[in-house]
Formats: sequence, C-alpha cells, structure tokens
Amino acid sequence: MSPFHLRFTLTRRQRLDVELVPWAPAIAAALGFSVGIAFLTVNVSVWFLPFLLLPPVVYRSLIAFLFDIVVRGRRTVELVADDVGLTVRSEGTAKWLPLDGVFQVFRSGDAWTVLHLDGSVITVPTGAITAEQIEYLKTFVRRAAAARSAGI
Repeated sequence: MSPFHLRFTLTRRQRLDVELVPWAPAIAAALGFSVGIAFLTVNVSVWFLPFLLLPPVVYRSLIAFLFDIVVRGRRTVELVADDVGLTVRSEGTAKWLPLDGVFQVFRSGDAWTVLHLDGSVITVPTGAITAEQIEYLKTFVRRAAAARSAGI
C-alpha cells in the first residue's frame, strides 16, 4: 500500500467522544468546587460568591471547547500519510506524527481510532478510509510490537 491523503468531516458526536474524555477530571473538579462554593455562599456568607468565577477563568479553554462544540459541531480534518509520518491538519493547525509512534489502530462504532505515543488520538470515520489504508497503518503497529517483543 502506498501513502494516502484523506479529507473528512468529524461530527459533533465523534468530536465529543475523543475530545471530551481528557477534560473529565477538570469538569469533575469544577463541578465539585462550584457546588462547595454554592453551599458556603448559602450557609456561611455571601462573600464566597465571587469564587464561582474561578472555574471559568481557570478552565477557559474548556469553556472555549464547549462553545465551539455548540456553535460549530463539525470539523474538517485532512490526514496525509507518507512513508515516515502522518500529517494532521484541521482549521489552520497542522501536526506531524512519525508512523513509528502509532501503537494502536482499532474500530469503535462508526469510526477508526489511531493512537500515537505522544498522546494524539486521530478519529477517522469508517466511510472515509479504506481497508487497505487501515492495513497500511496497522503494519507500523505490528512492526513496533515485534520490536518490543524482540527487546529492541
């Protein structure tokens, strides 16, 4: 299989599946803090009320992400795979990932997920990628697994 170039659009649900999970601890902390401050405001003093502004300030990128999901649910992604790496472009940003770092490729529902050692998660809808292209990505996973088992 030779290198390939894909262009696809992720739906709101597909974006939430991937992009919301890393925010779970921040959401739990902000919710717990807000409930605690609300309790203190009602039962102790109204002077605790300004502390409710802290979670939106501290987690402003989470607020921006949620706003983006609500306003523009879909995101166009361009994925270019060559002999040595993957280039992922989306809305003016580009990231290059070496193919040697791909350690897992699996299907989940209506999308394929590619996991990379640097923590990147690439979601590709099943209709946007062929079986040969998935096998191309899986060859790098198999090579890395063989190298690990050989002790390299």
